[in-house]
Amino acid sequence: MRIIQLDTLRESKQCVRVNQNRTYKPSREGLLASNVLVRLEEIGIALDEDRPLRVFNNGLVVLDDGFKTITDEKEKVDERHRKRRPKTRPRKRSARRKRTSRGSRQAFTEPRIGGNVLSEDYKNQLTRLAEAYPTLQTFSDDDGIWLQAESSILSGLARKAIFLVALPYKIGLGPRAWGFWSSGNRFWWIGPRHTNFLDGSICAFAQIDQVWSEGGDLRRLLDIYSGWTLRHLYLEVCGRWPGKQYALLDADPLVQAFYRRMQCKSDELCGCGSNSRRYAECCMPHDLRLNLVQLTTHFKRHIEGGFESRKPPDPIESFVNGRSTLPRMADVHLLIGSS
Repeated sequence: MRIIQLDTLRESKQCVRVNQNRTYKPSREGLLASNVLVRLEEIGIALDEDRPLRVFNNGLVVLDDGFKTITDEKEKVDERHRKRRPKTRPRKRSARRKRTSRGSRQAFTEPRIGGNVLSEDYKNQLTRLAEAYPTLQTFSDDDGIWLQAESSILSGLARKAIFLVALPYKIGLGPRAWGFWSSGNRFWWIGPRHTNFLDGSICAFAQIDQVWSEGGDLRRLLDIYSGWTLRHLYLEVCGRWPGKQYALLDADPLVQAFYRRMQCKSDELCGCGSNSRRYAECCMPHDLRLNLVQLTTHFKRHIEGGFESRKPPDPIESFVNGRSTLPRMADVHLLIGSS
């Protein structure tokens, strides 16, 4: 489907590669082929228009060509489009809540009571997850299960993404995941934009969007991470974050204002979560009226370590780079043992 560019988005034509902090800096690998760049620009424009994506096997992200109109917010979620295999019976799908997304897998499940519920849910999904992400490796842990999988992100992209995901079995802790680019024997962290404070883990969705929750479809979780990674690629190449974004939901309003002021660019969608308004025409005028020195002090008082704390723990980077064994989940998952 051909994407018609809006006049207000013509700056995307000026995409140039920008520097990003890395564990290892690649030589020419980060320069995109022209056909890959065109697809990336088209997807970036679509995200700014609040159009959904589809994710194929191996984490290949594409535009949803079937999208016609902007629909209810609950329908604006990324979805996987699984290729149907010939001469096979369709998969049996588990019971789900009333459908709110256009053909997507289960987007939200109510937490259930029971010590082994998440263990059974996740282990029973591993075969299907390996079909969707064939490089999947799993590692048992005293507190849950680790997943490691590779994602292609874009057809023709010279690098891959690697996700390392900690899935605790205890309800209420939630997953913790880290993303790394991989090219040959080089690996570098994907961040720091839209990663969590204190450990640099992936911050790819908000609970209020109800796109995934504990016990949900693990394929969908990795699909969401793939979409987040594509946004990071666009940020790296074009210098701006594409699509909707949040600035520390549930945080103090002054903390949110400082976060937006430091992180959001004027031509990006506003960090308040707006689907259509750019930061310059939304919260930016209000944020600029606030005293920057006072905002900085307030932010440091509320956010331990500040922006500098958004980096992966040393044991995670060491494992991904092959220098050590996988750490214990309790040593890198901030919530285990504290809840």
